[in-house]
Amino acid sequence: MSTTDLLSELATHDRSEVNLDTGLTYDGITPVHLRATKRVQRWGVTDDGGAISAGASSRDIALPDRIALGKYEVNVSKNGIVCLSAVSPSPEWLDTICELVGRGSIALYEELLDAS
Repeated sequence: MSTTDLLSELATHDRSEVNLDTGLTYDGITPVHLRATKRVQRWGVTDDGGAISAGASSRDIALPDRIALGKYEVNVSKNGIVCLSAVSPSPEWLDTICELVGRGSIALYEELLDAS
């Protein structure tokens, strides 16, 4: 099932979550996976620490609070989790959020590799 189809299915529930395959990779091999959650009107998309899990170490490296991606930016937790949230996003904006979190996760992975 495509990401759009999975998100459309998720939209029909008040409380649920779905795992998404972005089609992106960290290193040409390791896939970038996301988790989208819906709690009534609030949506969240996260990489669940995928950049760290893919092998980029965050030990002794100060993680950024945010990563800029053009005119947008994604949040980064102190544990290296890349995420964005929205309230009642349009399907188009939700697709954009997923794309941004996926690209942000890769950017964090690359930043951590460069710093180590």
